[in-house]
Amino acid sequence: MKVLFSAVLVIAIAVVAYYGSFYVMPSITLVNNSGVTIETSKVRLSKSQLDFGSVESGYSNTLFYSLNQVDGEYQYEFILSDDSVLDGKCGYLTNNEINKRVSITINENEVVCSERM
Repeated sequence: MKVLFSAVLVIAIAVVAYYGSFYVMPSITLVNNSGVTIETSKVRLSKSQLDFGSVESGYSNTLFYSLNQVDGEYQYEFILSDDSVLDGKCGYLTNNEINKRVSITINENEVVCSERM
């Protein structure tokens, strides 16, 4: 009985730690409202790059990134299925931003960025 309780306790702690890490880690959500497919979607951070892949119109994708960053801006590049390219910078990135949520919305030839902590 003690072994079963210990196993259940270890599993419960692991599950809480796993889902808790998603609360702590910052994320970027890419929302495609452009009317066309985003064929390639990348956001560069100071120490890494997030590749969202292909995102169909009307859909979104969220990726989490490391808390350990150097101050800078989010740099994005989106290649749409109509061969247009949207690139630029938005928002500000700093080290250890716990639970920061950035949303990048692609409308017709416009990129809108918003963030919340």
